[in-house]
Amino acid sequence: MARYVLRRLTALIPVLLIVGVVVFTLVHLTPGDPAAIILGDNATTDQVQQLHHELGLDAPLYLQFARWLGNACRFRFGQSLFLNRPVTQALLDRAQPTGLLTL
Repeated sequence: MARYVLRRLTALIPVLLIVGVVVFTLVHLTPGDPAAIILGDNATTDQVQQLHHELGLDAPLYLQFARWLGNACRFRFGQSLFLNRPVTQALLDRAQPTGLLTL
């Protein structure tokens, strides 16, 4: 039984990597510039470029993916723009009600 569970967990790793690549690619294929959207319509080009640098959007895609995957593995999901707090905290706040509904 333990061998079966270990084999299934090992098979999960490539699936998660494939899903990660697909999600990352889809996010980058969506139209619009995230920095321009965050700053709004009144932002200057210099402000947008500075935010690009701060967010790491000026780095090559493979480096962006490596950072994104590393942060996801460490459960560092960044700051929510809508809730103005860490995404991890927002997920944890909703974990108990979601678990109760699941049961």
